[in-house]
Amino acid sequence: MKFLHAIATASVTSLVISQAVFAQAPAAPGAARPASRPAATVSATNAPLIDSNRPIMQVEEVALKGTTTIFGDPAKMGPYIVRSQLAAKQTARPHFDDQDRFITVLQGTLWIGKGDVFAPDKLLPIREGGVMYLPANTHYFQVAGDEGAIVQITGNGPVKSTHVEVDAKGQPVPENGPYPNLNPPARKRGYVDPDLLTPDQIEQMEREAAAAKAAAAKKASGGAEQPAAAPAKK
Repeated sequence: MKFLHAIATASVTSLVISQAVFAQAPAAPGAARPASRPAATVSATNAPLIDSNRPIMQVEEVALKGTTTIFGDPAKMGPYIVRSQLAAKQTARPHFDDQDRFITVLQGTLWIGKGDVFAPDKLLPIREGGVMYLPANTHYFQVAGDEGAIVQITGNGPVKSTHVEVDAKGQPVPENGPYPNLNPPARKRGYVDPDLLTPDQIEQMEREAAAAKAAAAKKASGGAEQPAAAPAKK
């Protein structure tokens, strides 16, 4: 009996201890989580949201505006994570980074193309949840989708970006523009650069110019047919 009483006492004691432990367990998912630093401080200083003293960050703690540093510093030695909200159609002109980078699309679609000439027809989509690996010195450009995008970039610092855009003729394009006009040249309006025309386009323009010249000559003569030249007398 004493043995059974001892077992019962131990069970009750274990139950009480277990209840005390569970009473101190973390709150259920979705409950408010106190921040270790004021949100205003994070926004003002752009200090990393996680570090060795604060290893967990929740999505609601990230300011969805501009760029937020999640971990590290892209300008300093070591790994970093940054998160950016891109406006609709927001564009990054051709450039390269001197360190490897990984771009993860968290929301929306990001379009990326490779090369020094900004060419929308070369853009490929990275949809929500997709990741792109950009080795160091990859020349690329990007455009956010119609509804914008949220992207997360990871890599090792320090990292430096260099603008490398050139136009279709290989001439350097200033970092802040003006940028080349990608619309097709207007016909019969203003100057048309012949170097941008194909042989078929040039031939068509020559035919149209000849027809217009003939029509103008006919109008100047009152619409009358020009008499044929008389045969030479022998």
